[in-house]
Amino acid sequence: MMKNTRMNDFYHMSANPLVMGAEIHGNGKDKVDPRIEAELEKRRPCDMLSRRDAVYARPISDFSRCGIVNSGYIYRVHLNGKTQRHDLSWIGPMQMALLKQKYAGTLSEGMKKHPDWTSELVERCCANYWAGADSGEAVWECLARSFTVLEALSDQPVTVGATKGGWPPASAI
Repeated sequence: MMKNTRMNDFYHMSANPLVMGAEIHGNGKDKVDPRIEAELEKRRPCDMLSRRDAVYARPISDFSRCGIVNSGYIYRVHLNGKTQRHDLSWIGPMQMALLKQKYAGTLSEGMKKHPDWTSELVERCCANYWAGADSGEAVWECLARSFTVLEALSDQPVTVGATKGGWPPASAI
């Protein structure tokens, strides 16, 4: 954990600048491949938030393993209302299975090792995601109905790789 990190701090990376004090709500859009979101939604327990209607934050300011590909601004945020914690690593095997399907005719040796998209794979990954189970290589994300922007940790977009180990880097503190 980074220096000066408070226990209730959460972090969000946004492609767009956000206004301090603003309350940000979920946008209703898929966050990953629509087929994965559809499977997660079909299996969502009634007491869990819809991923499409939630906002996302991390308990640490490292976004290097979250599946985010574009640079963004980094914020410290306060999650409003009930917070749910999930290991997004459970989504990875489903993403790899879809890649394997997409490139079925030209699979590399590495891709041949990806799992197949089966009902068992989907059921296991979705159940573990919603249960908040630790995959053993957890990448925790926290969902809430909204968050309030507390502080900008970057004044310009930051590459995802630059957040490895947390932002700002320990050398900048």
